[in-house]
Amino acid sequence: MDAATRQWKQAWPELDVQPGEVLARIHHLGQLIEKVQNQRLRRRPGMPVDNLGDFDVLRTLRRAGAPYALTPGQIRQAMLVSSAGLSGRLKRLEATGWINRTASPHDARSVLVALTPEGLADLDRDLPEHYAFEDGLLEVLSADERGELARALRSLILSTEG
Repeated sequence: MDAATRQWKQAWPELDVQPGEVLARIHHLGQLIEKVQNQRLRRRPGMPVDNLGDFDVLRTLRRAGAPYALTPGQIRQAMLVSSAGLSGRLKRLEATGWINRTASPHDARSVLVALTPEGLADLDRDLPEHYAFEDGLLEVLSADERGELARALRSLILSTEG
């Protein structure tokens, strides 16, 4: 990205490429973070969840609180994922025993996706280590810088969504 910025400065000095530079860095950082998180998930012995997408479903259910169950629509809304993308994740997680799907007690036409007791126990053993790993990814930033970055990214996301 630094090289591309230098090339633009030479090829077209009057053109302001800073917006592209910022967005390219955000995009690249997102790819890098997903890559290293997936690598971490794959290294865990005995844990069948090996990708961030599936892990995010589990985290979404866990943070919902007891009974750790949501409808697919609630999961999609919390994760901003398509119906097709969620469907594959739910199939994998159910096949490995992390979740189960049952009819909703409130609406027989709806399904509830819930963490299994075993899935909850495994996830609870792993989450502190996972968040420590994420903390390590950010160790180059001070607490103030993390806060400023979170606020700036939140503003950018809200502006782009709007």
